[in-house]
Amino acid sequence: MDRLVAVDSGGTFTDCVTLDAAGLVRSAKAPSTPDDFSEGVVQSVARAAAAEGVELEALLERTGSFCHGTTVATNALLTRSGSTVGLITTKGHEDAIIIGRTIQKAAGLSESELSNLAHLEKAVPIVPRPLIKGVTERIDYRGSVVVPLDTDEAAGAVAELVDAGVEAIAVCFLWSFLNPDHERAVAELIRSRHPHLFVTVSCEVAPVIKEYERCATTVLNGYLSRTTHAYISKLQQRLADGGLAKDPVVMQSIGGLTRAETSKGRAVTLLGSGPTGGVFGAAALGTLIGAENIVTTDVGGTSFDVGLVTDGEPLVVGTPVFDKYHTVLPVIDVVSIGAGGGSVAWIEPGTGLVKVGPQSAGAVPGPACYGAGGTRPTVTDANLLLGRLDADYFLGGQRRLHADLATAAIETHLAAPTGLSVHEAAMAVVDILDARMADLVRMSTIGRGYDPREFALFAFGGAGPLHVGAYAADVGTQRTVVPTNSAVFSAFGIAASDPVAVVQASDPMVAPFDGDRLDAVYAELTERAVEELAANGVTPADITATREVEMRYRGQVHEVRVPVPDGPLGGDSLAALMEEFRLRYNRRYGSGAAADSAVEARTFVVRGVGRQAKPALRPAPLGPEDPAAALVAERPVWFRPLGGFASTPIYRRELLEPGNGIEGQAMIEASNTTMLIHPGQRAEVDAWGNILLDTTGGTR
Repeated sequence: MDRLVAVDSGGTFTDCVTLDAAGLVRSAKAPSTPDDFSEGVVQSVARAAAAEGVELEALLERTGSFCHGTTVATNALLTRSGSTVGLITTKGHEDAIIIGRTIQKAAGLSESELSNLAHLEKAVPIVPRPLIKGVTERIDYRGSVVVPLDTDEAAGAVAELVDAGVEAIAVCFLWSFLNPDHERAVAELIRSRHPHLFVTVSCEVAPVIKEYERCATTVLNGYLSRTTHAYISKLQQRLADGGLAKDPVVMQSIGGLTRAETSKGRAVTLLGSGPTGGVFGAAALGTLIGAENIVTTDVGGTSFDVGLVTDGEPLVVGTPVFDKYHTVLPVIDVVSIGAGGGSVAWIEPGTGLVKVGPQSAGAVPGPACYGAGGTRPTVTDANLLLGRLDADYFLGGQRRLHADLATAAIETHLAAPTGLSVHEAAMAVVDILDARMADLVRMSTIGRGYDPREFALFAFGGAGPLHVGAYAADVGTQRTVVPTNSAVFSAFGIAASDPVAVVQASDPMVAPFDGDRLDAVYAELTERAVEELAANGVTPADITATREVEMRYRGQVHEVRVPVPDGPLGGDSLAALMEEFRLRYNRRYGSGAAADSAVEARTFVVRGVGRQAKPALRPAPLGPEDPAAALVAERPVWFRPLGGFASTPIYRRELLEPGNGIEGQAMIEASNTTMLIHPGQRAEVDAWGNILLDTTGGTR
């Protein structure tokens, strides 16, 4: 079994990457299938097998590791198609999950979505108020039992929820992260009497401080896990029937892989698992090409995702927001907006302004030019009319695009209402999308205290190379990299990932910190991480563990995540920890913001990584600078600075060699993506097959 297969299931396309023992990478795409995502996964693998000249069964039989990033949990949350879930909590606190935080109405929304304050609403409750039951019990802030658990009352609450038809029950009591006995007793009661129910308890899912966020995390896990369990089980069976001998592993939103069996009960850890792969792929590629600080930009059919790698490590957020719900599971910090190839362009009522997204045409019916029933204009339709896509070579010729349908959609919905020509309207759509993407990159860098000029920008996703020449020039990053596997780069990142276990616990304390107490906390967390990785088949010798802590000034609401030095914690290492906290605090909130006041450490995190051998990628010697051998055609392409259409050379991506240089304007077409080089820009192919784009001299 000499193949590594990785599949990233996105909102529009499902991408597959295969690596053989020699490090040769092959890829394939298939439309995603929301009604049954496993179908799209299998189709993408079948196409990858065809690219190798073998049948699906033959490829699966040779696969030693099958890695998967999935959107099934995200899709279930966004479409509100999860389980009927009930909640058992401390009596008197039944409404906490309904009340939420003051900022919940605005949580996770874009600037344009925040503009109409009168229409902002809180998250749609995923557990209805009648399915929330309070039980008599109370544990205090020291973990001491103040009021014993009323087991009869708990049994009655469970019976009421079962009679109401719940499929899952979440249990979240106050201060259970310090003393989980009451939660565990209720969980055991449910499991013994109602084994058909899915049970999730906060002390297992999120044993950390913050009552609302911990409860939201637990309820989300209960709401999503039955759907996730069914999907993963079906995929396991389909792959096994096809010849896969080893169970697949699944990408987590914190990064890294875990067993399929483990992921079934941790659906909340899979929210956003696909985009995470792109960030990890960028970190791995950055190590090869000498880029430690990276902005990752992933332009797909539905969304535009931005992440950061600093000093070689992906940036992590401790309280991510999912569909307006704040949670307490650390995840790779990926910010998304509805902006991609399938984003629908529309006229805003009242203002008459052209808007793009967040609505998407998706995979079905897709853009108007697909000819599958879509009638609304999208970014893909606009790019086709501007000559930036080849109607006969889209997806390597697998799908023919229809310019007449794109013209009709843009004329009807954009050009006629605004008085623009069809091509001017199409250019407006692209300009608006590029500006939105540049804004998000600035918010993700400057908005967090980072200078984008100190970062390389990586562009991937099916539409990333087509738009990066515009938004990268606008932002002004250090250099721009289009990876060799850009169209399937998130799948490549999943393939490059290792098994990971992240464990956390809260034990609030105020500086000066007790080094022995901290050492004991981290020793326990490290042991738990090692145990989880061992269950994934990782030997202790292959495990490395890093430590972090969430710190804040006493009385503040938001924490800053700080790396913790290795080794026993005492005088010098604790002083270094405090100094790092102040540095990071100043970076986030502005120079001089750090105060001379009490500092709290609240939540402690250990991230264990099981390093595993993978096929090594190898650089190629640089060849000629002249790319003439890859020149296949010329066609008119619309450029605003040139006043309209201009004859533009078209290069075939697969024919380019390391060392080739291309002056803009030009286009590079691959079987799964297209890259646009604006006038005055220059692209070079490096030894790894990546395209390095210089945007400093370009005009758009």
